[in-house]
Amino acid sequence: MDDMNYTQQLSQLIAQKTEWYNGTEFPQILDKYRLLYTCVKNINDMLIQKSIIAEDPYRFEKKISEVICPDTNPYNETERNVIVGTRFSDYIAMLDFICTYTRFNIETITLSKIKKFQELNACFDWDELTSNSAKPNTRGLSILINEARTNSPSIVQSMLNDHLSKCSQTLTEINKRLNQLIRFQREIYKLSIRKDLQEHPSYNMAKALESPDAELAEIKRVFPEIMGKKPFYTELINEIIYEDQGPDREANRQSVLSKLEIKETKKVTKKQVNTKELLMNSVLVLGALSPTYRSISEKISENLSLVHTGPSSLAGKIKELFRKAFGLKAKEIQIKLVTIDPITKHKNTREIKVNELIEDINRKDRIYTGIANRGIEYNKINAANEDQILSFLGKQISENQNLFITIQALDDYFKNIPNVTVRVRMKGMKIDLDTMKNTIITCNKKRGEYQAVIEEAEQMKRLGIKND
Repeated sequence: MDDMNYTQQLSQLIAQKTEWYNGTEFPQILDKYRLLYTCVKNINDMLIQKSIIAEDPYRFEKKISEVICPDTNPYNETERNVIVGTRFSDYIAMLDFICTYTRFNIETITLSKIKKFQELNACFDWDELTSNSAKPNTRGLSILINEARTNSPSIVQSMLNDHLSKCSQTLTEINKRLNQLIRFQREIYKLSIRKDLQEHPSYNMAKALESPDAELAEIKRVFPEIMGKKPFYTELINEIIYEDQGPDREANRQSVLSKLEIKETKKVTKKQVNTKELLMNSVLVLGALSPTYRSISEKISENLSLVHTGPSSLAGKIKELFRKAFGLKAKEIQIKLVTIDPITKHKNTREIKVNELIEDINRKDRIYTGIANRGIEYNKINAANEDQILSFLGKQISENQNLFITIQALDDYFKNIPNVTVRVRMKGMKIDLDTMKNTIITCNKKRGEYQAVIEEAEQMKRLGIKND
């Protein structure tokens, strides 16, 4: 094929693939980064909750304007928790920046930006997350995660392993798509050389086609004048020359055109879904709330003892011992709280009995511990039919959402105690609330996945389609 026809075909295929990238491929890459961010943040929250790392106090002060890979240099092992914790926080901030502020289209995701993405992706090696890794960040994070696994309930370890597995799978998929994007961006660069430079009046095509060396010399001669600040990629210029004057010129060009074609994705037959198992996976997520509720219960009790100084005094402690020894009920404590509806943002003022709240939290802790350990509670739920399990799940999600609103309001109440001396000693519950919120969202999402499968099956049944 002649040069003009080849350039026209290139232009047409690249325009089609650019449209495909902007409309189909980039949204999928962004979704993958969002999933990666969610999993990494959940891992970070677990490490903070276990007091293995501390929340970065300067994370909101760091101004991010571009994607930069966190420090990967060796560090003093005695400072591992602090340094790796800070680097991990920076890594999360970069993923958040990509998900929130990056415009995913062919014009902005250039070769140089893809390189920065790849550097960030390599900051922590999720495929080889071992304590003997040669990479300081990966090795350090692996040691911290192993610490988090120690004495953790099986459900928490299961969720942690699930997050780690998803990080590995998601990043592998992202890197695969970025490598494909690099190849496409290279062809866009080569097309710009053909259209902007080789079709320019200053370019001597006849002289260039005398030999490969002559073509390289001619491109170099006019490149600064025509292409301006565009980088000169020698490797890609040589590919152009090879396509123009190589021994297998036609085969080379046909290979390029073939790679630019949009391949249709093969449809995969869906496997039969075990809906009962899908539903019980949602129930198992509730088990992760057990250690969170235990922590919240302890913090509320400690904060109350600071507000009501009786138990902290010697006389108060003696009274508390007598109360527990004789099984007497604790003095009822009522607190006026301002709760905020998460949907309408409407504020409501109501009084709560804190003792009843603590009892409710402890009761849920016992139930969810049984679920996490696959004990009697779990077996009872598993023995029920799917409608009963779904009803139980809906009730638990609703109750936990209401508990979240109440505990959040109580946390605000403790933070605003007038007595400064008492206020600074209060135990904050922000990390527990974040974990609680994420767990409820995960549980609700899994319930939604179950309902979607059921609705799809019912719709197919109405249409008379059998799902074999």
